[in-house]
Amino acid sequence: MYRYLGTPVGGRRLSRKLGLHGNNSQFTLAGEPLRILGGSVHYFRVPSAYWRDRLMKAKACGINTITTYVPWSLHQPERDVFNFQTQLDLESYISLAAELGLWVILRPGPYISAELDLGGLPSWLLQDENMRLRTTYPGFTDAVNVFFDKLIPKIVPLQFKKGGPIIAVQLDDSYGSYAKDNRYMAFIKEALTSRGVSEMLLTSDLSNGLKAGGVNGAIRTMKLWKLRTKDMQELNSVQPNSPAMVTDIWSGMADAWGDLHHVLAPEDMVSTVREILRRGMSINLYMFHGGTSFGFMSGALGIPSYKAIVPSYDYDAPLSEAGEYTPKYHLLRDLFSRYNKTVEDVVA
Repeated sequence: MYRYLGTPVGGRRLSRKLGLHGNNSQFTLAGEPLRILGGSVHYFRVPSAYWRDRLMKAKACGINTITTYVPWSLHQPERDVFNFQTQLDLESYISLAAELGLWVILRPGPYISAELDLGGLPSWLLQDENMRLRTTYPGFTDAVNVFFDKLIPKIVPLQFKKGGPIIAVQLDDSYGSYAKDNRYMAFIKEALTSRGVSEMLLTSDLSNGLKAGGVNGAIRTMKLWKLRTKDMQELNSVQPNSPAMVTDIWSGMADAWGDLHHVLAPEDMVSTVREILRRGMSINLYMFHGGTSFGFMSGALGIPSYKAIVPSYDYDAPLSEAGEYTPKYHLLRDLFSRYNKTVEDVVA
């Protein structure tokens, strides 16, 4: 399954002893410099028959890393019901990325946001009238432990050091914007590492949440629309000797019922991406391909007023909801061609 990440023709075998590392200003993988050029493609928003098409188009654009959230609410829709089949076959999706020569950054939550109902947390948690979500309240941590007992054993063999494509794992999502329990992120870190997660750990926040959303032993990364000087100053102040990464550079925005389709001009987005790369940073496009929020999985916006999110998750992404190329795709492909270092380059 992982022959594409093994020994290329005429190349040497990739050492799996050293995973993703942050050495001052740059990431290294197996001891070699790696700039992450990531793109988010959510397996649960794309029919499985189209997974290969979307990932091949990502690689053709110059993407070397696929990122995806893992929706707890879909994998455990009822307290005693788990689903990792067909459309939710995460192992097959990650294995396909490996087959195509792509690295993977996994974002297993438990909270993932992603414009999902309750941020991807299962609604049955609210049957506990005392529930305190995203805290170390026992009713929540017990439920997280049960879910992780099912999920994590599926992904541990797919980690880089075990021959797989997963090079990093993100803890929760944007916790700095919530931050109700200063023990929570340490709990999530322990819940993952105690079950065998050994690759680099990441957190992801807006610049004003970097400090509160971080935890010792995890690289802090940013979410943003535009790269501002104060964003870099904030990141450097809380994390001065680590490589910088934008885990979510937004390619557009989710649409709400009653609003017009949100569009971000291709030139504006690519200009921001260009500046991020010029500074030597790694990047992930959110979204590279949005797909569709099937059924009733869509969430809602609460500020400044309640607005439900539509099923389309087109996101004005480089690949449209239908998987078609857009002007953003072509501009990004031209830009990434100057920076891209593929899996084959790393192992050659």
